[in-house]
Amino acid sequence: MKTIALYDEDAFAKDFTAKVISCDEAIIDNQKLYKVVLDKSLFFPEQGGQTSDIGHLDDHQVVDVQIEGDTVYHYCKGGFLIGEEVHGVIDWNHRFSNMQQHTGEHIFTGLAHNEYGAENVGFHLSDNTVTLDLNIELSEDMVEHIERKSNEIIAADVAIKAYYPKQELLGAIAYRSKKEIDGPVRLVEIEGVDLCACCAPHVKSTGQVGILKVVSYEKYKGGTRIYILCGLRALDDYNRRMKLLAKAYRTLSCKEDEVPDKIISLMDEGKQLKYRISDIKSGILMNQIESYPSDIPDITIFSEDLDAKIMRDGVNALVEKHDGLCCIFSGNDDDGYNFVIGSKTRDCAAIAAGMRELLGAKGGGSKQMAQGSVNATRNEIERTM
Repeated sequence: MKTIALYDEDAFAKDFTAKVISCDEAIIDNQKLYKVVLDKSLFFPEQGGQTSDIGHLDDHQVVDVQIEGDTVYHYCKGGFLIGEEVHGVIDWNHRFSNMQQHTGEHIFTGLAHNEYGAENVGFHLSDNTVTLDLNIELSEDMVEHIERKSNEIIAADVAIKAYYPKQELLGAIAYRSKKEIDGPVRLVEIEGVDLCACCAPHVKSTGQVGILKVVSYEKYKGGTRIYILCGLRALDDYNRRMKLLAKAYRTLSCKEDEVPDKIISLMDEGKQLKYRISDIKSGILMNQIESYPSDIPDITIFSEDLDAKIMRDGVNALVEKHDGLCCIFSGNDDDGYNFVIGSKTRDCAAIAAGMRELLGAKGGGSKQMAQGSVNATRNEIERTM
């Protein structure tokens, strides 16, 4: 059964009437839904890297739309009788947002192809993210250049056409496509910018994209993955970021453009404070170590919030004075302990192995010193040592 794709005919239509061809129950993610086939549909199914339209058929919510062959399946929260006439309404805000993002992707990848020979090898458009994958690495300057030119194209309000060229003419048309297509090919054309095979709805002109903003980019599989937002999504993201920035400079009691320097200053102060605290902790530990008589062979110290260097320095100091097993454990019974053990006479690697066997400890080391962590109580550790 071929479903007539009304979204191909008019991407800006919001509602339609159709006849129910079939309706079957379906369990999706432990939810009972109805898999409905209509003779025609305005709902764009998930394909081409883009998630589907959503909306309603009569009073029943359409939560997903899929396509298999030429048949479009609507997954609804309620069912219908075969032959029944239903009224479909798509979620227009969702549809228009997707059209803004998808058209923006065509502009960006079309320009990347024209300017740098980049091929679009991947695209994903969901309700949260828009990513496009190019097969070459782009520098920061190149990304900024394409972003700028994309917005110049948007401001120029260039017309966009979607059409099926005659099959006999297709071989003479130079268009972009991520894959080989069997059968009729639908082309989306932005004059002077891009000509690409695409099945999805698009806006009527580039001006309706509003704005294109590169949110971030990264190296990906030998090329570049670009994260973009367009139109109202870009506005929402801008407003979100501005609120965060405003909160930051109010919290830091500084002007907006002083935020980076203020953060650097606080980080430097934090590092210096951490060093001073570390020196104090080290001094307290060393005073404690000095208080133990040297004729006691085995020493075990339990403390909190000691870093690995302080613990190693402490064990080295203990080993200088004591001939037996010297241990420092840092932590608590709830979260477990980090440990460093050392000795001039005992095999620390063997002791660490025993802790692994008896207490499930992690770590190891040499005969002279071993370190690791253990999720056990102080009493359990003391009984084992």
